[in-house]
Amino acid sequence: MFALLVAGLLLVSCGAQTGRLDRILDSGMLRVAMDPSFPPFESVDANGQIVGLDADLARAIAVHLGVEAHTVTTGYDALYDALTADRADVIISALYPDPSRSRDFTFTTPYFDAGLVLITLKDSTITTETDLSGQPVACVFGTAGHMQVLQWQETLVPPPTVVTVEAPGDLAARLHGEAVAAIVDHVSARLAASQDPDLRILTPPLSPEPYVIAVRDEDKALFEAIEDALQVLQADGVLDVLVEHWVRH
Repeated sequence: MFALLVAGLLLVSCGAQTGRLDRILDSGMLRVAMDPSFPPFESVDANGQIVGLDADLARAIAVHLGVEAHTVTTGYDALYDALTADRADVIISALYPDPSRSRDFTFTTPYFDAGLVLITLKDSTITTETDLSGQPVACVFGTAGHMQVLQWQETLVPPPTVVTVEAPGDLAARLHGEAVAAIVDHVSARLAASQDPDLRILTPPLSPEPYVIAVRDEDKALFEAIEDALQVLQADGVLDVLVEHWVRH
């Protein structure tokens, strides 16, 4: 009797873990929660279509599963609510893995890191942050990069000097002028490097900001299917193509 009870519980548990994936495969639709207000990852084009890296990634994952992607648009603060209320199956929306959500949601391996990076000229001898001692470093005023340079002023000897600009697009001019390096988010760095072949992005990021896909914790089979899709897209080079297309370098 006890053995039958355990077997029954295991069957119920297995069914709960595979249920959502089965529904997706049966319906032929993967519902993706997305806030289309963050280009180049997701935005609405002139024809009213949602475009961007995340939109293409969602479609590529859906193709891997043998279904179609359907976007469920919502504000960024309501993305998790879309999963909880069963309005969506996954979140693909430049999502940073919130540790406070890890009890109810599972996060995939990152598909992009938007953290702070250093950019220099290609012939620069700067390789790490320690090389910035006593050097002029450019940053966008009031951003996390600006705060990082101010922190370096407290920790590096001699301290670097701060060269502030108003927008990321102004950093390249400073690198060709008074600054030996600039600090900015990885997205802005790639866009700058795509417009100026003399620029070089130093890796890894100084402060990681991974973008991941979120799935409800109980949807184990769906999570494994999404993870498998990401690995295949990475191995086949599809993910790199999407990043190069949307976050130009």
